[in-house]
Amino acid sequence: MERYVVTTRIKPGSAPAVEELLSAGPPFDPGDAGLSAHSAYLSDDRVFLVFEGEAARAKALDLARQHMGDVSRWEELVWELPAVVEEVPATARCVYGWQAPR
Repeated sequence: MERYVVTTRIKPGSAPAVEELLSAGPPFDPGDAGLSAHSAYLSDDRVFLVFEGEAARAKALDLARQHMGDVSRWEELVWELPAVVEEVPATARCVYGWQAPR
């Protein structure tokens, strides 16, 4: 199983809009996308998206291409392009989480 974590810095004042967007869940069904888990975290100035499952990185990139319209909504909320990180910091709080049934 692969774990792929991406992050970006959110613009000042956009945290409420980011939290609302994340709380609504992704614009895709994580199970249909072949993920075993998917979650979103928010810190004071960053958002973290976690994709888990076989070939999680490839699936995340494919989902971004398939949902370009949804991805473009983030342009007004973030400062930078997403970057890959190893872990979500302990200070970030989970605002969305999904896990495949066992």
